[in-house]
Amino acid sequence: MKTEIVKEILDQYGEQATDSPFERSFYSRDLAPVPELLVGPLFKTLPDIVVRPANTEEVSDILKTAWKYTIPVTPRAGGSTVYFNTVPLHKGILMDLNLLKGVVAVDEAAMTVTVKPATTWIELERYLSGKGLAPKSFPSSTPVATIGGWFSMLGYGIGSLKYGSLLSQVRSIEVVTPEGKARRLTRDTQPSLEWFAAAEGTLGIVTELEVEIRHQTQLKHYLLQCSDPLEMRDKMQAVIKGAEVPFNLHFTDQECLQGMKTLGIAPGGLDHGYLLAVDYEGSDQELEQAEKIIQTITEKNQSVRLLPVETAELEWEEKFKAMRLKRGGPSLLGAEIWLPIKNLPQYLADVRKMSQSYNFKLFSYGHVVTPDYATVMTTFNADEMHTIRYIINLSLVKKLHDIGYRYGGSPYGVGLWNAPMIGRIHQPSELKRLKKIKRDLDGKGTMNPGKVYRAPFILNPLNYALAMDMLAGIRKVFGRGW
Repeated sequence: MKTEIVKEILDQYGEQATDSPFERSFYSRDLAPVPELLVGPLFKTLPDIVVRPANTEEVSDILKTAWKYTIPVTPRAGGSTVYFNTVPLHKGILMDLNLLKGVVAVDEAAMTVTVKPATTWIELERYLSGKGLAPKSFPSSTPVATIGGWFSMLGYGIGSLKYGSLLSQVRSIEVVTPEGKARRLTRDTQPSLEWFAAAEGTLGIVTELEVEIRHQTQLKHYLLQCSDPLEMRDKMQAVIKGAEVPFNLHFTDQECLQGMKTLGIAPGGLDHGYLLAVDYEGSDQELEQAEKIIQTITEKNQSVRLLPVETAELEWEEKFKAMRLKRGGPSLLGAEIWLPIKNLPQYLADVRKMSQSYNFKLFSYGHVVTPDYATVMTTFNADEMHTIRYIINLSLVKKLHDIGYRYGGSPYGVGLWNAPMIGRIHQPSELKRLKKIKRDLDGKGTMNPGKVYRAPFILNPLNYALAMDMLAGIRKVFGRGW
């Protein structure tokens, strides 16, 4: 990026922009502690400049400059993913969107809220709670995840089983396209707002969202202890088919439960079985119906234990602490997989075999987000301070994705690190359509380049598979006790 362009942006935005190497360095990574040895030779993750626009007009102005000079732009707010979705790969402009925050308006007649993209879900929840309202759904990373970010990352989480994905709840968005034009989009416009869901910031920058909300209602929580994965899956499907759809359905495998027991944080002090947390919301009548569903499931099955209400309520209160196993750390590695519920027992069985084969602990948990699919997170402890070991351990993430793929699963989220598996995420026809949309909206390729649509040459599927399989072989032979 030319020095004179950096100076022009610095002069125009003052304290809202910086070219300080120290300050820019904070934007050269995300939550994943990827070793510099792996990143430095391949990508240029340090942006030339960081700028913080305060409104749509400033976003538009910055994008016009980037478009004019063909400068890469990487949008970022919470930066709470691990796939380098918000990390530059080709330097350029890092657009920090955290000044675009706050509720614009609430329309109780239409039951919608209009909100700026960098507003976190916890901020929105607290604002709506004061009015007796609530979001229809929210991510498990609610304290840090932003509304615009979750929209750009598909948007399935807590509440999705009952109310659908965030995309299904968004009525309209304001977006600034790569050439700097601000537009208000709905499902009926061209382009459609649907193009921007799960685009991970590669098509433009969303500056406002109109999202459906609901009235605040009562919640009731249940926690079932099942004997094995098949029992857990069967009860999960029975709950889903019940007369009342749960607001949330979360599961924890036995290894995860034992890991929490070791750390002193297991629900009810349990150390065996598979847990199924079932959370309902609604009117008194709906909650009464929900209780009958749970009673029917548990009373006829001695192998399923209904845990005390206090334990179920505590587990709900811990819903935003999905990464609590990191306490056994110092770090976690893992794979998040979009998986058919019907194949969950087979997936967990193969994960256990992998754990035994490589002689290390794997922990699995997840959320049921549609009647047929769950997002499954399988993690393991690692230590980024031992660089070579850590890089070798990264190969096991690919092995977990292989297990998921075997049972009809695919990676949840793409960014950079899952791009080698893009063929597992999209059918060829769908990928062709997405690439055409990218070309039509971003002909110069300035928006968040190097992500989502194809892997860089060095990470192409063949190279990636060969390298990861080789490292996994080394890990299997020499990595006992790592």
